[in-house]
Amino acid sequence: MTGARQDYFDRLTLAYEEEIETEAYFATLAELFDDPHRQDRLRLLAEIERHTARIIAPLLRRHGLVPRDDDSLVARGQAQARREAPDWDRLLAGMCRTYPGYVAYFERVAADGPEADRPRLACLPEHERAALEFLHRETAGHADSAEPLRRYLDRPVPTDARMDGA
Repeated sequence: MTGARQDYFDRLTLAYEEEIETEAYFATLAELFDDPHRQDRLRLLAEIERHTARIIAPLLRRHGLVPRDDDSLVARGQAQARREAPDWDRLLAGMCRTYPGYVAYFERVAADGPEADRPRLACLPEHERAALEFLHRETAGHADSAEPLRRYLDRPVPTDARMDGA
C-alpha cells in the first residue's frame, strides 16, 4: 500500500470518528442549554454529523477500515460538551474560527480519494459549508438560520450499489 493511499485511509477513518464524536458533542450541548431555539439548532447540528457519518460508513466498509468503537467516541464527545459551560456566543465564535479549516480538510480528503469514493466524499466539505452558512445567519440574527442545515440534510446521498448492498 502506498503512503498516499494509507494517508487517505487514515484521514477517512478520522473523519468518520470525528463525525460520531461531534454528533455526541452537539447532542449533549443541546441538553445543557435551556433555550428551545438553541436546543433545536444544536440538535440539527448533531443530525448533520450523524448524517455525514452515514455517508462515510460505506466507504470504510469498502476499504476494510475499522474505526474506534462508537461508544468510546460518543463518550469523548459527551465529556467535551460537559467540560464547557453553555455559552452560545462563545460556542458560535469558536465554530466560526475553526470550521473554515474543516472545509479545507474535507476538500483535501475528497480530492485525494479514489474516483469511486468521490461522489460520497463531495458531501464532506458540503456539510461544513452548511454549518458555516448557518453560523453566519445565526450570528446575523437571520430568522431562519437553520435553513442551510435542513437543505444539506434534504440532499440525496450518492449511492453505489456495490457499497450500499443493493
